[in-house]
Amino acid sequence: MKFEVNLAFRYFRSQRKSLAKFTALVAIVGIAVGVASLIVAQSLARGFQAEMQNKILQNTAHITIFRKDGAEIQTYQQLKEDLEKQSNVKKVEATTFDSALVIGDTSTAYCVLRVVENAENNLSVGRELAEKTGLEVGKKAEIVVSNNDSAKNSCIGVNGIFQTGIYDYDSTWIYLSPNAYNYIFGKQNFYPTILSVALKDIYKAQETAVQLRQNLSDEYKIVDWQEANQPLFAALSLEKKVSLAIISLIIFVAVLNITTTLALLVNERRLDIAILRTCGATTKNLLSIFLLEGLFLGLIGIVLGTILGLSVCFLANYFRLISLEKEVYSLNQITLQPNLSDVFLIGLIAFALSLIATIYPAWKAAKVKPLENLRTV
Repeated sequence: MKFEVNLAFRYFRSQRKSLAKFTALVAIVGIAVGVASLIVAQSLARGFQAEMQNKILQNTAHITIFRKDGAEIQTYQQLKEDLEKQSNVKKVEATTFDSALVIGDTSTAYCVLRVVENAENNLSVGRELAEKTGLEVGKKAEIVVSNNDSAKNSCIGVNGIFQTGIYDYDSTWIYLSPNAYNYIFGKQNFYPTILSVALKDIYKAQETAVQLRQNLSDEYKIVDWQEANQPLFAALSLEKKVSLAIISLIIFVAVLNITTTLALLVNERRLDIAILRTCGATTKNLLSIFLLEGLFLGLIGIVLGTILGLSVCFLANYFRLISLEKEVYSLNQITLQPNLSDVFLIGLIAFALSLIATIYPAWKAAKVKPLENLRTV
């Protein structure tokens, strides 16, 4: 292959006519832009998924246990002790969720009351909810709940403002201590409806959930974080695949310029091809020469596109350019996360498409008849 590589590289560096030069430039730029776009799109999708996963896991349970009938778990203390003996279980917290209305100085809003065991504050309000209702630390919040088919109003002081980073939580959640929950609902004792399990290894959640199901009776339902958020992560995965397919089609359109460039070069070098034929070059030699020349164009575009895509990711993260509407996407800031396997796959796709684009003109070059072209000289 040394002969073919040397000659292909020499042809690649040689002067071309203006049209062939233009189509070659368009091919390189198109491939570079396509590769860069794919890297940025995949990095954005990966960053969004990672950010959502981190925020969700910081504020929700790795495994959730509750009764199938939705009733209170009155034996939760013993159940907690048994669960915490499992090897992958780090901590178990008793909690419950209830819907309510919160009345502040400026407006009334729907909220979700979440009991936090061992909470330092009796009542903490999400930042977005606090801004919407005009609540501040030290002020009184009026909580309206449904209790025994009737509305019950309670006033309780706001002890803190929290921010999770997920708009849906920050705009609706209120953290309560068990004592505050008992006060609002007029109960003597707190019994949770949910046990939130924190794991040492979150990626063994499914295995741990299976073990817990074997140790608990059928009256309990066990849901791990992957199962609970499966629709979200499935949608994000589908988004990555669709963007990969669509932008790959754009790259394919760009690499068609390689076909045009090589077709023009074959026409320019018909005499060279005829001379090579008379000197003993085989069909395989000529096919290899023009395939390599087309691949040189593709490789330049891939390398430039990779550099451009990674540079855009770095600059976007450095200047924090990717901001979202938090009301729509739950997150207001995304960090692009390029991945080596994604970059390799993108380069491989672009290379394969470049190879496909070179086959026809290279085959035409190999079929040039030497005597007919030498006769025209």
